[in-house]
Amino acid sequence: MGIHQKIIGLFLIASTLAYGQEKACFFQPSLLRASATIAPTRFYMQETTVALIHGFMEYVLEPKISVRGEANFMAPNGLLLFTNSPEKFPRNYASIYAGFGYHLGKKNWKINLHAEPGMVLAEMAQDPYVNVPSRFKWSACPSYLLKAGTSYYFSKYCHFFAEINFSNGWIRKTPLSSVSLAQYGISAGLGFHLMTKKHHE
Repeated sequence: MGIHQKIIGLFLIASTLAYGQEKACFFQPSLLRASATIAPTRFYMQETTVALIHGFMEYVLEPKISVRGEANFMAPNGLLLFTNSPEKFPRNYASIYAGFGYHLGKKNWKINLHAEPGMVLAEMAQDPYVNVPSRFKWSACPSYLLKAGTSYYFSKYCHFFAEINFSNGWIRKTPLSSVSLAQYGISAGLGFHLMTKKHHE
């Protein structure tokens, strides 16, 4: 691709963003939005990075307030970058959260903040400090999720989003003291939305 094509492409992108801010506001009460993506996640207490399948659904109650539910599942063969040895990380992992969101910004570009309690189900090593394969056991524990992100609503049905989150829970059913599942992760991609009620101008 030549320099002229690149300049034209950048101009078209900038024009699209500017035009999007002049269009009607797509983010309004009764908006329902959802998406699913692969979310790289770092369990920093276990020094392990994995791929989680992340999905969410969110409903806008008021111009700045929404309710949201989301779930994460470890992708098959989900270890992405690094895991320590011996294995401390859960062999299987799933979480579900529900809570409220707060949205800042004007028109179609929003900054999102979320706080959500939830539950984690994980298959954990029973003795992560031995150099031989350890027994694994399923455990459930309460958890919480804090999230910040941004969303751009560029059309009547689609938006781009990018988010960073922190969550934590403590597995207590192990021979050891409580094991923290503290983690941070990112997710980004194309989301879809639909206005569930008609608004009168």
